Amino acid sequence: MNSILRQIVAVLAAFCLFGLPNGITSYGNFGDRPIRGVNLGGWLVLEKWIRPSVFSGLPDSVDDEYKFCQTLGKTEAAKRLRSHWDSWVTEQDIVNYKNAGINHVRIPIGYWALDIKQGEPWVSGSWDYVVKAVGWCKKYGLKVMLDLHGAPGSQNGNDHSGQSGSINFYSNDENLQRATNVVKQMATFANGTNWRDTVTIIQLLNEPILWGNEYNYRLTRLKQYYRMAYDAVRAVNNIAVVAVHDAFIDPSNWYYLRDDSHYYWMMLDVHLYQVFGDEYKNLSCQEHEKVACRYRDRLRQANQKLWTVVGEWSLATPISCSNKANIARQQIGVYEMATGWFFWAHKNEQGWQDWSFQDSYKNGRIRPNNVNVAVCP
Repeated sequence: MNSILRQIVAVLAAFCLFGLPNGITSYGNFGDRPIRGVNLGGWLVLEKWIRPSVFSGLPDSVDDEYKFCQTLGKTEAAKRLRSHWDSWVTEQDIVNYKNAGINHVRIPIGYWALDIKQGEPWVSGSWDYVVKAVGWCKKYGLKVMLDLHGAPGSQNGNDHSGQSGSINFYSNDENLQRATNVVKQMATFANGTNWRDTVTIIQLLNEPILWGNEYNYRLTRLKQYYRMAYDAVRAVNNIAVVAVHDAFIDPSNWYYLRDDSHYYWMMLDVHLYQVFGDEYKNLSCQEHEKVACRYRDRLRQANQKLWTVVGEWSLATPISCSNKANIARQQIGVYEMATGWFFWAHKNEQGWQDWSFQDSYKNGRIRPNNVNVAVCP
Protein backbone atom coordinates (compact mmCIF):
# COMPACT_ATOMS: atom_id res chain seq x y z
CA MET A 1 0.00 0.00 0.00
CA ASN A 2 1.59 3.30 -1.05
CA SER A 3 1.97 6.21 1.37
CA ILE A 4 -0.91 8.27 -0.04
CA LEU A 5 -3.34 5.38 0.20
CA ARG A 6 -2.17 4.62 3.74
CA GLN A 7 -2.77 8.24 4.70
CA ILE A 8 -6.29 8.16 3.25
CA VAL A 9 -7.06 4.98 5.18
CA ALA A 10 -5.74 6.53 8.39
CA VAL A 11 -7.79 9.67 7.93
CA LEU A 12 -10.97 7.73 7.15
CA ALA A 13 -10.37 5.63 10.23
CA ALA A 14 -10.02 8.78 12.31
CA PHE A 15 -13.28 10.11 10.87
CA CYS A 16 -15.12 6.89 11.67
CA LEU A 17 -13.72 6.41 15.16
CA PHE A 18 -13.41 9.91 16.47
CA GLY A 19 -15.24 12.34 14.19
CA LEU A 20 -13.85 15.65 12.96
CA PRO A 21 -12.11 17.98 15.40
CA ASN A 22 -14.23 20.98 16.20
CA GLY A 23 -14.09 23.66 13.51
CA ILE A 24 -12.50 21.42 10.86
CA THR A 25 -14.59 20.88 7.76
CA SER A 26 -12.18 18.79 5.73
CA TYR A 27 -8.75 17.24 6.07
CA GLY A 28 -6.17 19.85 5.07
CA ASN A 29 -8.55 22.78 5.58
CA PHE A 30 -8.54 24.24 9.08
CA GLY A 31 -12.14 25.35 9.21
CA ASP A 32 -13.88 28.03 7.23
CA ARG A 33 -11.66 30.92 8.34
CA PRO A 34 -7.96 31.40 9.08
CA ILE A 35 -6.52 31.32 12.56
CA ARG A 36 -6.20 34.87 13.87
CA GLY A 37 -4.55 34.64 17.24
CA VAL A 38 -2.51 36.22 20.00
CA ASN A 39 0.14 34.75 22.28
CA LEU A 40 -0.28 35.20 26.02
CA GLY A 41 3.46 35.78 26.22
CA GLY A 42 5.31 36.63 29.40
CA TRP A 43 2.50 35.27 31.57
CA LEU A 44 3.03 31.66 32.65
CA VAL A 45 6.62 31.66 31.45
CA LEU A 46 8.32 34.84 32.66
CA GLU A 47 10.14 37.02 30.16
CA LYS A 48 11.92 39.96 31.75
CA TRP A 49 11.74 42.20 28.67
CA ILE A 50 7.97 41.77 28.53
CA ARG A 51 7.23 42.49 32.20
CA PRO A 52 10.33 43.76 33.99
CA SER A 53 8.47 44.98 37.10
CA VAL A 54 8.16 41.38 38.33
CA PHE A 55 11.99 41.32 38.54
CA SER A 56 12.17 44.60 40.46
CA GLY A 57 15.08 44.76 42.92
CA LEU A 58 16.79 41.63 41.61
CA PRO A 59 20.30 41.57 40.12
CA ASP A 60 20.59 42.01 36.35
CA SER A 61 21.87 38.44 36.15
CA VAL A 62 18.42 37.17 37.16
CA ASP A 63 17.04 36.97 33.63
CA ASP A 64 14.71 33.95 33.62
CA GLU A 65 12.07 32.26 35.75
CA TYR A 66 14.46 29.60 37.07
CA LYS A 67 16.89 32.17 38.51
CA PHE A 68 13.94 34.29 39.65
CA CYS A 69 12.60 31.45 41.82
CA GLN A 70 16.07 30.34 42.87
CA THR A 71 17.06 33.84 44.03
CA LEU A 72 13.85 34.77 45.82
CA GLY A 73 13.00 31.39 47.32
CA LYS A 74 9.65 29.71 46.92
CA THR A 75 7.68 31.89 49.36
CA GLU A 76 8.59 35.29 47.92
CA ALA A 77 8.66 33.99 44.36
CA ALA A 78 5.16 32.57 44.78
CA LYS A 79 3.92 35.88 46.16
CA ARG A 80 5.25 37.83 43.19
CA LEU A 81 4.19 35.26 40.64
CA ARG A 82 0.62 35.02 41.87
CA SER A 83 0.28 38.79 41.75
CA HIS A 84 1.63 38.69 38.20
CA TRP A 85 -0.57 35.77 37.14
CA ASP A 86 -3.65 37.49 38.53
CA SER A 87 -3.06 40.73 36.64
CA TRP A 88 -1.20 40.09 33.40
CA VAL A 89 -4.10 38.27 31.72
CA THR A 90 -7.70 38.91 32.77
CA GLU A 91 -11.13 37.92 31.56
CA GLN A 92 -11.55 41.39 30.08
CA ASP A 93 -8.48 40.80 27.91
CA ILE A 94 -10.17 37.77 26.37
CA VAL A 95 -13.33 39.82 25.76
CA ASN A 96 -11.24 42.51 24.08
CA TYR A 97 -9.52 39.98 21.81
CA LYS A 98 -12.87 38.53 20.80
CA ASN A 99 -14.20 41.98 19.97
CA ALA A 100 -11.05 42.75 17.97
CA GLY A 101 -11.57 39.76 15.68
CA ILE A 102 -9.24 37.27 17.35
CA ASN A 103 -10.46 33.65 17.23
CA HIS A 104 -7.53 31.77 18.82
CA VAL A 105 -5.24 32.18 21.83
CA ARG A 106 -1.86 30.48 22.22
CA ILE A 107 -0.95 29.81 25.85
CA PRO A 108 2.78 29.16 26.44
CA ILE A 109 3.52 27.11 29.56
CA GLY A 110 6.62 25.65 31.20
CA TYR A 111 6.93 21.98 32.02
CA TRP A 112 7.03 23.01 35.68
CA ALA A 113 3.34 23.89 35.49
CA LEU A 114 2.73 20.14 35.76
CA ASP A 115 6.03 18.56 36.85
CA ILE A 116 8.44 19.88 39.50
CA LYS A 117 11.16 17.52 40.65
CA GLN A 118 12.61 17.67 44.15
CA GLY A 119 15.40 20.22 44.28
CA GLU A 120 14.08 22.37 41.43
CA PRO A 121 13.27 25.96 42.49
CA TRP A 122 10.10 26.38 40.42
CA VAL A 123 6.90 27.63 42.02
CA SER A 124 3.77 25.57 41.37
CA GLY A 125 0.35 26.97 40.65
CA SER A 126 0.50 28.26 37.07
CA TRP A 127 -1.64 25.40 35.75
CA ASP A 128 -4.61 26.81 37.67
CA TYR A 129 -4.36 29.87 35.45
CA VAL A 130 -4.29 27.75 32.32
CA VAL A 131 -7.61 26.28 33.39
CA LYS A 132 -8.95 29.74 34.17
CA ALA A 133 -7.89 31.15 30.79
CA VAL A 134 -9.32 28.18 28.89
CA GLY A 135 -12.59 28.73 30.73
CA TRP A 136 -12.68 32.35 29.62
CA CYS A 137 -11.91 31.35 26.04
CA LYS A 138 -14.73 28.83 26.07
CA LYS A 139 -17.11 31.42 27.49
CA TYR A 140 -16.38 33.86 24.67
CA GLY A 141 -15.94 31.38 21.83
CA LEU A 142 -12.18 31.47 21.30
CA LYS A 143 -10.10 28.37 20.56
CA VAL A 144 -6.86 27.54 22.37
CA MET A 145 -3.44 26.20 21.45
CA LEU A 146 -1.61 24.86 24.51
CA ASP A 147 2.11 25.24 23.89
CA LEU A 148 4.94 23.55 25.80
CA HIS A 149 7.22 26.59 25.78
CA GLY A 150 9.86 25.41 28.24
CA ALA A 151 11.20 21.85 28.42
CA PRO A 152 13.43 20.18 31.03
CA GLY A 153 17.06 21.09 30.44
CA SER A 154 16.03 23.86 27.99
CA GLN A 155 15.51 23.14 24.30
CA ASN A 156 17.07 26.42 23.16
CA GLY A 157 19.03 28.03 26.01
CA ASN A 158 16.85 31.15 25.92
CA ASP A 159 15.06 32.85 28.80
CA HIS A 160 11.70 31.98 27.28
CA SER A 161 12.44 28.29 27.85
CA GLY A 162 12.47 29.07 31.57
CA GLN A 163 16.20 28.66 31.95
CA SER A 164 18.78 30.52 29.86
CA GLY A 165 22.25 29.21 29.21
CA SER A 166 23.08 25.67 28.14
CA ILE A 167 20.91 23.53 25.86
CA ASN A 168 20.58 20.23 27.67
CA PHE A 169 17.16 18.95 26.65
CA TYR A 170 18.35 16.58 23.93
CA SER A 171 21.16 14.85 25.81
CA ASN A 172 19.12 13.34 28.61
CA ASP A 173 16.49 10.62 28.19
CA GLU A 174 14.79 11.76 31.38
CA ASN A 175 14.27 15.22 29.89
CA LEU A 176 12.51 13.80 26.84
CA GLN A 177 10.37 11.54 29.01
CA ARG A 178 9.41 14.32 31.42
CA ALA A 179 8.39 16.57 28.54
CA THR A 180 6.40 13.70 27.05
CA ASN A 181 4.60 13.13 30.36
CA VAL A 182 3.71 16.84 30.58
CA VAL A 183 2.35 16.89 27.04
CA LYS A 184 0.25 13.84 27.85
CA GLN A 185 -1.24 15.67 30.83
CA MET A 186 -2.00 18.66 28.59
CA ALA A 187 -3.71 16.38 26.08
CA THR A 188 -5.70 14.61 28.81
CA PHE A 189 -6.98 17.95 30.02
CA ALA A 190 -7.83 19.00 26.46
CA ASN A 191 -9.84 15.80 26.00
CA GLY A 192 -12.08 16.57 28.96
CA THR A 193 -15.76 17.02 28.23
CA ASN A 194 -15.64 20.70 29.14
CA TRP A 195 -12.65 21.53 26.93
CA ARG A 196 -12.74 19.31 23.83
CA ASP A 197 -14.32 22.05 21.72
CA THR A 198 -11.99 24.76 23.06
CA VAL A 199 -8.47 23.34 23.39
CA THR A 200 -8.09 22.19 19.79
CA ILE A 201 -4.28 22.31 19.35
CA ILE A 202 -1.48 20.82 21.47
CA GLN A 203 2.02 22.05 20.63
CA LEU A 204 4.73 19.55 21.56
CA LEU A 205 7.60 22.04 21.93
CA ASN A 206 8.40 25.68 21.21
CA GLU A 207 11.47 26.74 19.22
CA PRO A 208 13.85 23.78 19.62
CA ILE A 209 17.33 24.82 18.50
CA LEU A 210 19.43 22.49 16.35
CA TRP A 211 22.30 24.76 15.31
CA GLY A 212 25.94 23.99 15.98
CA ASN A 213 28.15 20.93 15.98
CA GLU A 214 25.37 18.79 17.43
CA TYR A 215 22.90 19.52 14.61
CA ASN A 216 22.43 15.96 13.38
CA TYR A 217 22.28 14.53 16.89
CA ARG A 218 19.73 17.11 18.02
CA LEU A 219 17.58 16.62 14.92
CA THR A 220 17.52 12.87 15.52
CA ARG A 221 16.62 13.36 19.17
CA LEU A 222 13.97 15.96 18.34
CA LYS A 223 12.27 13.59 15.91
CA GLN A 224 12.47 10.90 18.57
CA TYR A 225 10.81 13.23 21.04
CA TYR A 226 8.13 14.28 18.56
CA ARG A 227 7.24 10.60 18.05
CA MET A 228 7.18 9.93 21.81
CA ALA A 229 5.10 13.00 22.57
CA TYR A 230 2.73 12.44 19.64
CA ASP A 231 2.06 8.88 20.76
CA ALA A 232 1.45 10.11 24.31
CA VAL A 233 -1.09 12.63 23.06
CA ARG A 234 -2.87 10.06 20.92
CA ALA A 235 -3.05 7.62 23.83
CA VAL A 236 -5.45 10.00 25.56
CA ASN A 237 -6.74 12.38 22.87
CA ASN A 238 -7.70 11.44 19.33
CA ILE A 239 -9.15 14.73 18.11
CA ALA A 240 -6.72 17.49 19.06
CA VAL A 241 -4.48 18.80 16.32
CA VAL A 242 -0.82 18.15 17.22
CA ALA A 243 1.55 21.00 16.35
CA VAL A 244 5.32 20.80 15.93
CA HIS A 245 7.71 23.71 15.56
CA ASP A 246 9.91 23.64 12.46
CA ALA A 247 13.11 24.17 14.53
CA PHE A 248 14.01 26.93 12.06
CA ILE A 249 14.86 24.47 9.29
CA ASP A 250 13.17 23.92 5.93
CA PRO A 251 9.54 22.78 6.24
CA SER A 252 10.23 19.81 3.97
CA ASN A 253 12.03 18.17 6.89
CA TRP A 254 8.63 17.70 8.49
CA TYR A 255 6.54 16.54 5.55
CA TYR A 256 6.97 12.96 6.74
CA LEU A 257 4.42 13.84 9.42
CA ARG A 258 1.81 13.92 6.65
CA ASP A 259 3.21 11.14 4.48
CA ASP A 260 3.56 8.60 7.30
CA SER A 261 0.16 7.12 8.14
CA HIS A 262 1.18 6.84 11.80
CA TYR A 263 0.41 10.55 12.15
CA TYR A 264 -2.79 12.50 11.62
CA TRP A 265 -4.16 15.97 12.45
CA MET A 266 -0.68 17.48 12.31
CA MET A 267 0.24 21.17 12.20
CA LEU A 268 3.54 22.90 11.44
CA ASP A 269 4.41 26.04 13.41
CA VAL A 270 6.86 28.55 11.93
CA HIS A 271 8.03 31.82 13.51
CA LEU A 272 8.76 34.78 11.25
CA TYR A 273 10.28 37.97 12.60
CA GLN A 274 11.77 40.92 10.69
CA VAL A 275 14.11 42.18 13.40
CA PHE A 276 16.55 39.35 14.18
CA GLY A 277 19.51 38.70 11.88
CA ASP A 278 21.70 40.59 9.44
CA GLU A 279 19.29 40.11 6.53
CA TYR A 280 16.96 42.75 7.97
CA LYS A 281 19.30 45.38 9.38
CA ASN A 282 19.81 47.34 6.13
CA LEU A 283 16.25 47.19 4.80
CA SER A 284 14.23 50.35 4.23
CA CYS A 285 10.75 50.68 5.68
CA GLN A 286 9.28 50.14 2.22
CA GLU A 287 11.36 46.99 1.79
CA HIS A 288 9.99 45.66 5.08
CA GLU A 289 6.53 45.74 3.51
CA LYS A 290 7.71 43.15 0.99
CA VAL A 291 9.50 40.80 3.39
CA ALA A 292 6.43 38.65 3.97
CA CYS A 293 6.25 37.98 0.24
CA ARG A 294 9.52 36.03 0.55
CA TYR A 295 7.64 33.45 2.62
CA ARG A 296 4.52 33.21 0.47
CA ASP A 297 5.42 30.26 -1.75
CA ARG A 298 7.12 28.33 1.06
CA LEU A 299 4.08 28.73 3.32
CA ARG A 300 1.67 27.76 0.56
CA GLN A 301 3.67 24.64 -0.26
CA ALA A 302 3.99 23.62 3.38
CA ASN A 303 0.28 24.20 3.92
CA GLN A 304 -0.49 21.68 1.19
CA LYS A 305 1.27 19.05 3.30
CA LEU A 306 0.46 20.14 6.86
CA TRP A 307 -1.67 22.85 8.34
CA THR A 308 0.95 25.58 8.58
CA VAL A 309 0.56 28.46 10.99
CA VAL A 310 2.85 31.39 11.77
CA GLY A 311 2.81 30.91 15.51
CA GLU A 312 4.85 34.03 16.26
CA TRP A 313 5.42 37.33 14.44
CA SER A 314 5.57 40.98 15.40
CA LEU A 315 5.90 44.47 13.93
CA ALA A 316 9.42 45.00 15.28
CA THR A 317 12.00 46.20 12.73
CA PRO A 318 15.64 47.30 13.20
CA ILE A 319 14.72 50.88 12.28
CA SER A 320 11.74 53.00 13.23
CA CYS A 321 9.08 52.91 10.51
CA SER A 322 5.86 54.89 10.10
CA ASN A 323 4.30 52.33 7.75
CA LYS A 324 3.69 49.59 10.32
CA ALA A 325 0.04 49.28 9.31
CA ASN A 326 1.17 48.34 5.79
CA ILE A 327 3.79 45.95 7.16
CA ALA A 328 1.12 44.30 9.32
CA ARG A 329 -1.36 44.05 6.46
CA GLN A 330 1.25 42.42 4.24
CA GLN A 331 2.16 39.86 6.88
CA ILE A 332 -1.43 38.99 7.71
CA GLY A 333 -2.28 38.72 4.02
CA VAL A 334 0.56 36.27 3.36
CA TYR A 335 0.10 34.23 6.53
CA GLU A 336 -3.59 33.77 5.80
CA MET A 337 -2.64 32.16 2.49
CA ALA A 338 -1.61 29.32 4.81
CA THR A 339 -3.56 28.46 7.98
CA GLY A 340 -3.15 31.75 9.84
CA TRP A 341 -1.16 33.39 12.61
CA PHE A 342 -0.60 34.22 16.28
CA PHE A 343 0.87 37.66 17.09
CA TRP A 344 3.64 37.88 19.70
CA ALA A 345 2.60 39.03 22.18
CA HIS A 346 -0.66 40.28 23.66
CA LYS A 347 0.97 43.26 25.45
CA ASN A 348 4.27 44.70 26.69
CA GLU A 349 4.79 46.47 29.98
CA GLN A 350 7.52 48.70 28.57
CA GLY A 351 5.20 50.17 25.97
CA TRP A 352 6.92 48.52 23.03
CA GLN A 353 3.98 48.77 20.66
CA ASP A 354 5.58 46.63 17.95
CA TRP A 355 5.43 43.71 20.40
CA SER A 356 1.93 44.41 21.71
CA PHE A 357 -1.27 43.31 20.00
CA GLN A 358 -3.29 45.51 22.32
CA ASP A 359 -1.35 48.64 21.35
CA SER A 360 -1.16 47.72 17.67
CA TYR A 361 -4.92 47.23 17.60
CA LYS A 362 -5.64 50.46 19.46
CA ASN A 363 -3.49 52.52 17.11
CA GLY A 364 -5.00 50.90 14.02
CA ARG A 365 -1.95 49.01 12.83
CA ILE A 366 -3.62 45.60 13.09
CA ARG A 367 -7.20 44.95 12.03
CA PRO A 368 -7.81 41.18 11.93
CA ASN A 369 -11.29 41.44 10.42
CA ASN A 370 -10.29 43.78 7.60
CA VAL A 371 -9.49 42.49 4.14
CA ASN A 372 -5.72 42.12 4.59
CA VAL A 373 -4.56 41.35 1.07
CA ALA A 374 -0.81 41.13 0.52
CA VAL A 375 0.58 42.86 -2.55
CA CYS A 376 3.48 40.77 -3.80
CA PRO A 377 5.45 41.00 -7.05
